Amino acid sequence: MKSIKFTQSNILKMNKKTYLPYQLHQLPKWFNKYNTEHLSIKGYCYILLEDHYENSKYFNYNNFKDCLSSNKDLGYKIAR
Repeated sequence: MKSIKFTQSNILKMNKKTYLPYQLHQLPKWFNKYNTEHLSIKGYCYILLEDHYENSKYFNYNNFKDCLSSNKDLGYKIAR
């Protein structure tokens, strides 16, 4: 059985691989669903970390982790 572990704001670790979360409107320009290893879980598209390094020479993993947040973390409230 595969083990799924979420760390730090939905970064997914599964079978010694790391996947980074994106919403559909935030996908990187180089993303191709036929050539990129990805998963779709809970409304997010998770892209393999190694694909980021292969397709973007300026990708910075630490910067990505620092900027990752959700509306719950920022304290947003639904109001009318």
